Amino acid sequence: MIFPTDQQLGPGEARTRKRQRNQIIFLGIAGLIGGVIGFATGFFDQGDGSLFAGDWEQLKLPPALALVIVALLIGGLIVLPLWGFRMVDDYKRQHSLIGFTGGCIAVLGGFPIWAALYAGGFVPPPHAFGIFAIAYVAMIASFAFARWRL
Repeated sequence: MIFPTDQQLGPGEARTRKRQRNQIIFLGIAGLIGGVIGFATGFFDQGDGSLFAGDWEQLKLPPALALVIVALLIGGLIVLPLWGFRMVDDYKRQHSLIGFTGGCIAVLGGFPIWAALYAGGFVPPPHAFGIFAIAYVAMIASFAFARWRL
């Protein structure tokens, strides 16, 4: 046979394939959660607000939907990443922890830097989405650095 089946694989290859299948399922669940959050926020918004423009006070959601979105956000942004750590090998886990640490350090340093630049009149005032974006981009950059350099 040209391509081995699961019965012909060694134990390491079988674990790798299972881990890859789990990763695809994990990414699918994360994408589904994100899609539901985005659709529900966009479709049921009763105001003129935008999560990305920073005009939070204009965003109006039904209270029950807001609680559902909060539950999905907790699941997608807190529980799912922590659960995902048990699915990866030690090498990838180390890279992920470096990525999370880089994001945390970027926020810890980025907010006061942004506040000082605002006080000097160089930038607009700090806002929640900007801090989120700093963390997100820094995590991606830190993970990429760890993956390709360590």
